[in-house]
Amino acid sequence: MTRFPHPALACAAAWSFVVFLALPAAAQQPVGRLAGTVKDITGQAIKGATIRAVSPVAIPNEFTATGDQKGQWAILGLRTGAWEVSASAPGFESSTIAVRVAVLQANPAIQFVLVGAPIRGALEGVDTKRLQTALSTAETMMTEERWDDAIAEYRAILAMAPPLDTVNLAIGRALRMKKDYAGAAAAYGEILKRDARNQKALLELGRTQHEQGDRAAALATLEKLVAIDGTTDEATEARALIAQIRG
Repeated sequence: MTRFPHPALACAAAWSFVVFLALPAAAQQPVGRLAGTVKDITGQAIKGATIRAVSPVAIPNEFTATGDQKGQWAILGLRTGAWEVSASAPGFESSTIAVRVAVLQANPAIQFVLVGAPIRGALEGVDTKRLQTALSTAETMMTEERWDDAIAEYRAILAMAPPLDTVNLAIGRALRMKKDYAGAAAAYGEILKRDARNQKALLELGRTQHEQGDRAAALATLEKLVAIDGTTDEATEARALIAQIRG
């Protein structure tokens, strides 16, 4: 005997089908995800940076995210196509790059590297968009542990913008990762020639000396840093490293 569904069940099934068909087509489409980091040229995370993704044709056409304490960020919900993604933070020049978002595969991470605003005047005549792209490329190489490629890229940046001598911090970081301690110390020394009180350079030099096994030199460098200004983040890190060395 043929069985017929209960009228209430049949009605509910039909209503569910109608509701599904009534959903906007956009809501049924897959979406893409972008993620990455925001750092300064020393490789330090920039906390709380604002990330903005804009598309002239997508719906919705704008997303905003905030970087965390490690400078990491992510945006979910983007449609496939061309997007302009920018990063900004107080005290830094903003950076914008064009990306093409895919929704059925992972998108490459975006490594923003922001230049401090106080040196902006020293970069007159420099193509800052090209500079920001080169800095992001170099940071991606660092993330991928392509130390030699990163060093070459950073040195090209330094040739492009000589006033940006803090790039030596990034060069020193890459050399230290290669365990080229003499080369790293020389890179930090280039900054200290101009500014002997540069705490970032002193901190990285102290780390390099410690990793090299020169305990006395590391302690002298780190204690000099703390004596300059004991209230900074660098001084806090230096004191922790001093305690570790004295152990």
